[in-house]
Amino acid sequence: MFGPLPMLHRLVIAAISLGFGVVAGMWIAHTTPLPVAVSGGALAGGMLGLAAAYVLVHSAQPRPIRVTRRR
Repeated sequence: MFGPLPMLHRLVIAAISLGFGVVAGMWIAHTTPLPVAVSGGALAGGMLGLAAAYVLVHSAQPRPIRVTRRR
């Protein structure tokens, strides 16, 4: 977990982990002898990439909210 990041950085990290997951799933599925495994591997890799993106950018503790007191 990287902690609170700006939105652009979160999107970039999510896109990289999703792309890496899809490519890794396709590569692993390509090495198996099943003929339809590449699309299934891409789907499984994409799901794992989404899960990895969530884990990387998710903040475990909620951000503190500023409260202003008026007198």
